[in-house]
Amino acid sequence: CRKRRTPQEMVHPASSRVGSSVLVRTHEAPAAKVRRTAPSDAVVAAVDPQGRLVCVAHLDSLQLFAAEEPLAPRALTPTGVVRSVCFSRCGGVLLSGGDDKAVRAWDVTADAAAAPIGTWTHHKKIGCVAFAPLPAGGETSLLGLWADKFGEVFAFDVRCPSAAPLLKLGHLSPVSHLAFTPGGGELLRAGREEPVHPSVSSRVSETGELVTADREGHVRASRWPSADIIERYYLTHTSPVEVVLPLAALPLLLTAAGSGAEVCLWRCDGAERLWKRSAAELLRLLRHAAPLGPDAGDAPPPASPPAPSPVAASASAGSEAAEGSACGEGAVLRCACELAASRLLYLGFDSERTLHALEGAEAAEAELRPRPGLALELRSPPLALQSPVQGRLFALCELELLCFALGEGGRLAPSASFRLSELPPPSVSSAAAADGDEEGEE
Repeated sequence: CRKRRTPQEMVHPASSRVGSSVLVRTHEAPAAKVRRTAPSDAVVAAVDPQGRLVCVAHLDSLQLFAAEEPLAPRALTPTGVVRSVCFSRCGGVLLSGGDDKAVRAWDVTADAAAAPIGTWTHHKKIGCVAFAPLPAGGETSLLGLWADKFGEVFAFDVRCPSAAPLLKLGHLSPVSHLAFTPGGGELLRAGREEPVHPSVSSRVSETGELVTADREGHVRASRWPSADIIERYYLTHTSPVEVVLPLAALPLLLTAAGSGAEVCLWRCDGAERLWKRSAAELLRLLRHAAPLGPDAGDAPPPASPPAPSPVAASASAGSEAAEGSACGEGAVLRCACELAASRLLYLGFDSERTLHALEGAEAAEAELRPRPGLALELRSPPLALQSPVQGRLFALCELELLCFALGEGGRLAPSASFRLSELPPPSVSSAAAADGDEEGEE
């Protein structure tokens, strides 16, 4: 039988984030209960692939904004705290899921009523939602996915609400991310004319793969649509993952721990780790335009300097603390976004108002190189980044939405900026549900 552990024997992971939601842990005695879910004021957002609509969710408020016109937002009416939203590739359907244990599909076309076109009730709270890529000849179908807080991923036909969902795979802890790698037919074709490099196309699945991550930091790729077949694991993280981003311009995968301990770049095929850096180290390299280089995880550690005297240590403590933020100490990679047509990758760090740019190399040996000349300055740290197919970049900063468009020389320039309306206060039921969503009540 299994021995029951005492609270003193339990080890709790560090505070981190999942997706767009902050994971908060307590710092009291070991017996204190640990919060592993998003707080009640978490905000999630999504931009439709055409760049026309922006969805912002806050508790039980779900609003649609026109990205190009200063129109009043359209309010949708979920019945619980919303944890995840996602647009279909055509931009006409929006999925939402959250703490009311239901997934809803919304028709967001201009003449549609603000009512769900389908609702799927589940037995567990919903952690994230996504749309699956369309199969060959399946332009009329629309397949959605949801992951619950029990660690299971289900697929369902969005256009047929009466059809039962199908269990596709399972993790041993709540799933935090659902993402698809591009298939061989999509790789390197996002607005570019050059063919796929032979050494790349020979190693990439023609149908793409489903990449999932859970609350324990386990990241794996499963064959699609046969998701019960695990192709590979990406083994490094041991705490919840904040960023899971398969790149479309190169067969690479970027992952980052919400604690800031690891930011990793992988080859999608073979799960070869190209490099691993802490978020603070990566931020310092980007600020100085230093090459990221190969993984130096096996290199011997540098020799430790002699310990300073107590007087010298006390004198330098203040200066070290002041320099910590400037050097990126304690940094966390919060969001990342790819502009596939330009092979650019933008990274957003917490407490950092600069979006740092990386460029994918043209050679077969895929790598990322810092491009400080393409960095973007924001008025506040970004909460989320997304890029529609037109090559525009959307940055959500607090209650402000910024839009950048590609200009001359491949540089992004501001094209629109507007304040989001003040989010309405939560209802009593939804606030209570969000505050009561502890680890044992998922």
